[in-house]
Amino acid sequence: MNTKINYNRFGTIKAVIIGLIAFTFLLFPFISFSQVKASIDSTSIKIGQQITYKIEVETDTVNSVVFPVGQSFMPLEMIEAYKTDTTKQQDKYTLIKKYGLTQFDSGRYVIPKQKVIIAGKQYITDSLLVNVNNIVVDTTKQKLYDIKPMIAVQKPASDWWKYLLLGILILSLIGFIIYWFVWRKKPLTEEEQIALLPPYDRAKLALQKLDESNYLAYDKYKEYYSELTLAIRKYLDEKVYDRALESTTDELITRLEILSDGNQIELTKDHIKKIESVLKRADLVKFAKSAPDVELAKIDRTVIDQEIDYVKEALPEASEEEKLLDIEYKKQQEKKSFVKKYGLQ
Repeated sequence: MNTKINYNRFGTIKAVIIGLIAFTFLLFPFISFSQVKASIDSTSIKIGQQITYKIEVETDTVNSVVFPVGQSFMPLEMIEAYKTDTTKQQDKYTLIKKYGLTQFDSGRYVIPKQKVIIAGKQYITDSLLVNVNNIVVDTTKQKLYDIKPMIAVQKPASDWWKYLLLGILILSLIGFIIYWFVWRKKPLTEEEQIALLPPYDRAKLALQKLDESNYLAYDKYKEYYSELTLAIRKYLDEKVYDRALESTTDELITRLEILSDGNQIELTKDHIKKIESVLKRADLVKFAKSAPDVELAKIDRTVIDQEIDYVKEALPEASEEEKLLDIEYKKQQEKKSFVKKYGLQ
């Protein structure tokens, strides 16, 4: 009877063991394999020297892994967290995470246990011991001295005057440039100087330049008579008839006769006839290609010179209003020369 009971108990125990084993195998496909290891590349460093702390995780490819972040290595200070290295072997991953750690005081320090989360489950690494040693100074080569007491240091003088001087120099340079290129009265060109002369002086100067041209020596009668008649036409245009430049010879002579008959200018018929003779001969040279004698051309130049003088004497004395107009004319000419010279609008 007792033997039978023992046999039944043994069978029961055996059944329980078999059941546990079967249950374990049934659960095995749902349990992931993970392994966490921590290590350091040196257990003894000098102050400020860096060590590399490494966490190595071996796990299934389907599991997510979260490594420590932030300053979780106190009392050691994390300098840098390096990028995670990953290698794959069949259906498993090996992940390696490295951290750069250091300490600036000597002593024995324990790197605390670190938490690694794998597939939502927390794993704890081992704590590690690190010795941080002082830097030994060779006093035979590097002498040591006592700490010197604090001494008063004279405050250096301000350099404000240098900046002031620099500012004055810059402003002076800018002012000089503005004066030189804008305000300075620059010497007038020959053309500008001629434009500022009175009409009579400009007419006389035009005849003088005509003598220096040597047109007659090269049989350039057209150019010669063009400048000769232009000299008296310009003078008449400014002092007698303001359309003298654009008028034909007949129109200009007719106008001079009307002014003479109306006693607006004391110019005799004989003087008007001389002017007409030269102007018509000039028209023949310019438009009909006539070629007068050189001596006749010289005589015509003398006639024009004399007639300019006669016209000047025949003009009535300028009134105060006309004198003011002459002054205004000079100002306008100066302004035109300035605008033309500097391209202003």
